[in-house]
Amino acid sequence: MVNSLLYAGVKKKGIELIARFPWKVGVVVFMLYPELLKTDEGAGDRILEIVHDPFLDLFEVAPMRDEEWRKVAQFVGYKAFALALQPEILVRGANPNALNEDERKKVSERFAELTKQAGERGMVAVALCSGPNVSDADKPRAVEALVKTLSELAEVAQQYRMSVYLETFDYDKDKKRLVGPIDLAAKIVERVRQSYPNVYIMWDLSHSPLLNEDPDVLRSYPDLIGHIHIGCAKEVDGKLLDWHPGFYRKGALNTEREVAKLLAVLNDIGYRGAISFEVKPEADQTPLEVLATAKAVLLHAFQIFLSGEV
Repeated sequence: MVNSLLYAGVKKKGIELIARFPWKVGVVVFMLYPELLKTDEGAGDRILEIVHDPFLDLFEVAPMRDEEWRKVAQFVGYKAFALALQPEILVRGANPNALNEDERKKVSERFAELTKQAGERGMVAVALCSGPNVSDADKPRAVEALVKTLSELAEVAQQYRMSVYLETFDYDKDKKRLVGPIDLAAKIVERVRQSYPNVYIMWDLSHSPLLNEDPDVLRSYPDLIGHIHIGCAKEVDGKLLDWHPGFYRKGALNTEREVAKLLAVLNDIGYRGAISFEVKPEADQTPLEVLATAKAVLLHAFQIFLSGEV
């Protein structure tokens, strides 16, 4: 998966070198346009604003009604699309690891319907996070519930040659999800993979400060990493928050140096998936402004990586 239009140049030993970025680049649409976290109204029009950006290959979108999807359906093939179920979980309260089996089953059936719709629309993947964290006593049951939901989702997804990505989140600071550190995510994904090999881990650089994880943790799970997000956590009054501010904003904790370190690790483990921006405009910013900054950060990080300064 190579982004054919992103190149960077560096000078090493007096020689100028130019290299092509070796991964596809995506964007989380509903974070760039945060009003789409609560409604799909206008989602098609928002995608049309950025769909011709030669920098972007993949668009991660929340569930969309047919009337919105029809606005962008013509671009399937020209660009890739993936279904993101995180808003269903984080905003609307769907819990894929619900301890009550009736509740879990309703969530799983709803997610299966959305995945089938995404597959019929030609999308390449479906992503989700876990539900709320639980007490230590209830954790084994919650993990079993999540394994069951992921398995049911993967069975539908594989019919359309779609991948399923389980995203890791913080478990004790802001979003407080069941999953959680990458080692727990790996155990869950390995369980599901016994029957469904199309399930992977999604790792987000902006979650690394909240989890106290460095990109080096990916080295232990090279075959399980399926997708990557880059963005920033935010520190406000000493608290770490999963707010995804743009790079360089006040309180933003992630920098191009960390992105460069991540690129180095991904290269070392032979990662060939995509890398998506997950950045959110703040009150005085426009979506295109925060996207432009993220693109500049990725380009600079690539230059740092090529120079060997990580």
